[in-house]
Amino acid sequence: MSKELPYFKAYPSQWLGGDIMYLSKEDKGSFIDACFHYWNKDCQMTYTKMSRRISKESLDVLIDEGMIEKKDNQIIIKFLDTQHKERKEQYIKRVEAAKKSKKKTLFSDPTHKNTNSLNKFLSTINNGNT
Repeated sequence: MSKELPYFKAYPSQWLGGDIMYLSKEDKGSFIDACFHYWNKDCQMTYTKMSRRISKESLDVLIDEGMIEKKDNQIIIKFLDTQHKERKEQYIKRVEAAKKSKKKTLFSDPTHKNTNSLNKFLSTINNGNT
């Protein structure tokens, strides 16, 4: 999904004025690295895997400070989960709208009516739903 949702929102005011400002530079760097890894894996990451990507010590500090949560062996970064859900819903709506628009255009264009290319296209839409 990272190709479809290649970036997340970050706010300088939250970075400069939030609780993160009280952490060491190493822990701040680990937090942003953790965010990128988490986002790149569609907001699905285990504690074990994350601790291989950033130091276990920094990860534990981020968990202790409440910036990252740990539930069982799963890592949770709430602000990224919220953004991911919203952006994924927007992405799906845009894809569906594009499919409908393309389908409508093909049906309204007389050169495409009842042709093999139209049937082939429609079968890919119906069979290629993600």
